[in-house]
Amino acid sequence: MGIAGTIRSFPKEKAIVSNEIATNMYKTLPYMMAKAIADIPLTGVFSAVFCVIIYKLTGLQPVRSKFETFLGLIATHAVASEALGLFLGAISSSQEVALALFPAVIILNIIFDGKNLSAENTPYVLKWLPSVSLIRWSFQGLVINEFQGLEFLTGGPRRGPTVKTGEDALARYGYEDSSVSHVFRTQGIIIAACWFMSYVGWT
Repeated sequence: MGIAGTIRSFPKEKAIVSNEIATNMYKTLPYMMAKAIADIPLTGVFSAVFCVIIYKLTGLQPVRSKFETFLGLIATHAVASEALGLFLGAISSSQEVALALFPAVIILNIIFDGKNLSAENTPYVLKWLPSVSLIRWSFQGLVINEFQGLEFLTGGPRRGPTVKTGEDALARYGYEDSSVSHVFRTQGIIIAACWFMSYVGWT
């Protein structure tokens, strides 16, 4: 939703803003900074409402620190999505072009989320895509936040290998060496990169 909202509105503003910049009403950098930051408070409010509703309904761990991390991950993902939408809008010549790019970007984020396609089957020239997939980092952070510290009941008849702890489950995903802080840092880098490329694309 963050990408969709930004990608629709930004190209419409470009003609107006370009005229105002041309008449020296303001510079490109202050406008881009204001545009990038202005929606963050509202994004935080929407993320908080979403998290309060969904956290209890999904039966996630009733631990305050876990909920706060969950909220932070969702809010960061929303800001990253808006940053990506801002970048796509900045490099598009019209709203139609931006909307045409939108499905392709979403599909690439889904396919290269780190789980749908193994690293061995990923073409060499596309191996960098999982590193910038918003869905991959959001999923990874939420999984780590929820599974760390869990212990599962393993009694009774079982078929196949049994996962006894949340850490065992994370190891199966390949997340044993990752952390929530690493996810936050990566998302922050993606946000900053999208903002910078939006500025470059505009100028």
